[in-house]
Amino acid sequence: MSEYLYMVLMILPVALVAFNAAYWGGIYKCLCFSEVIFVGLAFMLFQSGLFFLGGWSGSSFANSLGWLAIPFSESILLLTGVKLIYASIRVRPEQKSYDLTKYGELIAVAFASSLNAFMIGLGIGLMREVTQDVVAIMSVAVGFATIAGAYLGKKIGRIRLVRISGILAGIVVIVLGVAAAIDFFELI
Repeated sequence: MSEYLYMVLMILPVALVAFNAAYWGGIYKCLCFSEVIFVGLAFMLFQSGLFFLGGWSGSSFANSLGWLAIPFSESILLLTGVKLIYASIRVRPEQKSYDLTKYGELIAVAFASSLNAFMIGLGIGLMREVTQDVVAIMSVAVGFATIAGAYLGKKIGRIRLVRISGILAGIVVIVLGVAAAIDFFELI
């Protein structure tokens, strides 16, 4: 399968998760330009950093697991996709009121949303190596998605949009898992 397709399938759900968190923060409080940039930098650091850490951990464990790395990888990716879909369907606005201007809350939200990136990186790392190109492009994509999420949350503020993007993130992770299995077992 094309490396570019893998890159898009890895980067898109991580960027959409950052978009969701920034969107909720934008709904809760109107952020000025400098606050949005700071939020974007925090999400860039956490999302791409934990994705890289997950990919590195997966690559490290892959040799010791042997053939079991593939079922573990598939399980991680599919369950993460289902979790993202479920979390976006079951969300209630009172659960998602983030004040991203407070540093402690920003770090907590950025870290918590980055755990999904860690799991995606771990799932991919068990099957293939995560390159630095993917992490660099992911950082930029997460930054733009965060800025877009904060501004759209402030301007539009519709919960339906954030639910759709959460469901899309979960579907993309599931497609990534299925595509990786098809590619690994050379079914197509």
